Amino acid sequence: MNLKKHLATCISSLLFSILYLNAQEAVHNFGTLKIHDTGSLGFHGDLINDGSFDENLGLAGFYNENNAIISGAFRPIFNDLEVVVNNHLELEVGVGITNNSNFVIGNIVTPREQLNITLDYNNNAFYTGETAATKVDGYSAITNKQNFLFPIGNTNKIRPLELLSSNTNMYAKAAYFYEDPNNPSTFATNFNTNSKSDILLRLSNFEFWDLDGEVLSTVKLHWDSESQINEIVNTLEDLRVVGWNRDENMWVDLGNSTFSGDFNAGTITSNEFIPEDYDIITFGESLSTESITLDNYILTPNSDGINDYLEIDAVALSPNNKLEIYNRWGRIVYSEVNYKNRFNGIANNEFTVSKKNGLPDGIYFYIISLYDIDIKHQGYLYINQ
Repeated sequence: MNLKKHLATCISSLLFSILYLNAQEAVHNFGTLKIHDTGSLGFHGDLINDGSFDENLGLAGFYNENNAIISGAFRPIFNDLEVVVNNHLELEVGVGITNNSNFVIGNIVTPREQLNITLDYNNNAFYTGETAATKVDGYSAITNKQNFLFPIGNTNKIRPLELLSSNTNMYAKAAYFYEDPNNPSTFATNFNTNSKSDILLRLSNFEFWDLDGEVLSTVKLHWDSESQINEIVNTLEDLRVVGWNRDENMWVDLGNSTFSGDFNAGTITSNEFIPEDYDIITFGESLSTESITLDNYILTPNSDGINDYLEIDAVALSPNNKLEIYNRWGRIVYSEVNYKNRFNGIANNEFTVSKKNGLPDGIYFYIISLYDIDIKHQGYLYINQ
């Protein structure tokens, strides 16, 4: 084992044991290990921390041409951490940072199925050197921070998440998943992209983030060409941050307060929400006044699940609305305030002869008034019973 110590390093009550695990050297701390100010300690193998290693002021570095592992019964807390590990530094126990983590070579990997194992940035801690090849591949956490850009991603992909909170987060954590939310690998449930609020249209099947926190916040998400944003929206104005609401068990719109970039790379910032209320978040498409298409419709109410109801997507943008349907002689046959897409060819005008049996086949015209977005539209409706 090659163990380097700066002359200014003072190690008190130190008990080391050198173990060989799977033919790899490891430093096993059973006692109390401390790096004092201006001191440095280099690990060229694994660290097993079964003692105290949490009052450090100097630099701890991990240097290995293969991989390195930090494990043990207790969480080490480093002042400064430097990572130069070709095949990544793997955490089997959580690690804390009080000043700086410097990514030089390799990711810091946490097991996503073990949510208590995180790389924590405490108080004023920060990081440098993050890239697609040097980041946290798994969960990163913060304590006592209001705002933070999580340096997270997956394998050779970096997808930072910026948390902008209204107050200090006592604790928050985040991870990125490059996988389909319909079939997540480490969650106990699926997040069906067809289960969504009426205002949402298409959702991402390519990636998502897990963010936990109890403070009202906005988030900024990043995308690149592999996010396939062009498969979700036709225009970036309709792009939204969307979240799986834990209480409603469905995807809901978390907004688009600002966005930048193009379909190949960009960012989007949500409206305010409480992260703890949502299991995961990703990209989605929402109806907007720019995307409204008010058209002519066909109604075939035969209970085959196709065109059984007059469904006007735009009412999701304006719950405060009114629908009126007229026959070809200009007589009103149906009227509803706050229409919810449930007209199935049955008149509700008491003077209509065929009220119980459904309206006769033929052409009708409708007027939809969308008061919330100041739109009034007239179109045609063909009914074929």
